[in-house]
Amino acid sequence: MVLGQKFTEGNSGLMAWLRTYESVPSTITPQPKLLVERVGLFPSSGDIPRTVVNPIAVLEYLRTLYVSEVLDVDDSDGLSLTLSEWRFKICPSESEILLKVESRGDVAMMQKKTAELLDRIEVKNSSESW
Repeated sequence: MVLGQKFTEGNSGLMAWLRTYESVPSTITPQPKLLVERVGLFPSSGDIPRTVVNPIAVLEYLRTLYVSEVLDVDDSDGLSLTLSEWRFKICPSESEILLKVESRGDVAMMQKKTAELLDRIEVKNSSESW
């Protein structure tokens, strides 16, 4: 991570880090290898779109499910919850949400939490459609 950057920020700072690294002599580890290492530190699901009946209800539902585990909450652009070893962000629009899940170096956890969140989104969406 870039110095001074918190894990709770959406921007990983990777591009700024690469620009800074370009000024370092090339006798050190090659950029592509460093890029792979950096990306591996925070595995991400990428943006996963889901059509939902009531995006705001889904956000509130997930907030209540994870509130006891949360270290940080950011409501500035949807809902971002940071937990001890992973985090997720949901950005709502009129009829869908974008979900992104990241972990601290644990691909299996990221995949497990992504599946868990998608299941919970589906449960809430099904209950809203009645």
